[in-house]
Formats: sequence, C-alpha cells, structure tokens
Amino acid sequence: MKLNYFKSISLLFTFLFCVANPTRAALITTEFSELVGNQGTVDINLSLASGENFSGFSLYFSETLFSDLDIIFSPADWDSLVVQPDALLGAGLFDSYNPAGLSSGVARVSFTYLSILPFDALAYDFYDADFSIVESGSSTNVTTPVPESSSTILFLLGLIAVALRQSTKRQQVAA
Repeated sequence: MKLNYFKSISLLFTFLFCVANPTRAALITTEFSELVGNQGTVDINLSLASGENFSGFSLYFSETLFSDLDIIFSPADWDSLVVQPDALLGAGLFDSYNPAGLSSGVARVSFTYLSILPFDALAYDFYDADFSIVESGSSTNVTTPVPESSSTILFLLGLIAVALRQSTKRQQVAA
C-alpha cells in the first residue's frame, strides 16, 4: 500500500516537473575548421523540432578571440548579418531573422582567430517576432577527428610485419 502511494506521488511530481519545465529541442551545433594561419570558418547548424517557432537567433563571438567575421553562406529564408567584435562595444554576432519563423539549416562564417586556445562553444539567444529573448544557451561544438600521421604509420608498419610473417611461414612450409 505504501509503495503504491510512493509511486503515485513520484509520478505526480515527475508530471508537474515536466509541465512546469518544458524542454526545448532547438539545437545549435558549431563545427570549426582551421584554414591557413589564424584564419578559420565555423559551420552553424540550426536544428528545430517540429512545432518550434523562433523568429531569430544570435550567436556571439568574443571580442578577445575573434575578428573579421564574414558570412560565407546561409539559407535563403534566413535574413542574416554579422556585427564585428569590438573591444569597446563587446562581442560580435551572427544574427538570423525571419518574421515567419526560422527553418532548420546550416550557415558558414569565416573569421580571424586572435588566440592560440582551442575553439569553444558559442553563446546564443533565440528570440520571438518582438525580439524578446525566449531561450539562451551555448552551442554544442562538434569536432571531426583527424587521424594522426604517426598512428597511420604504425598501423601500416604493423600490416607490413604481419604480411612478412605470413610470407616467411609459407616459405618454411614449402621448404
């Protein structure tokens, strides 16, 4: 009896928590790519769940880490712009707006990186048609693993060693 009562109370609190704190499925992922020297690009991927409707979002670039922001491409239905980072004015931003609501898509921004630190997640704000902030957070940084040449060389040396071992075994059996 007490166990069923405890389960009922637990389910009620879980339900109330989910109703009071609905989770958003909107997700911004960023994938940084180094070009030459301190030049780079970032791919900005906006994923919206069905039924979600945001009029726009802003993605912020720290004035101490980035300069020379430029849009390479963005979806046609996004009205996108960049504001350059400035030491006096603060962070720069990539902003996209569509009064009818944004669609999922990918944009690319080029930049000059001012530090030797690794790339980090970028802060963002989603806003509605009245430019009221609806949600804030940090992007998820996607990294693409790059095989190191030393690992590849060791792998190839191992394959060569196995092949040589097999050929010496065949020669010994034949003799």
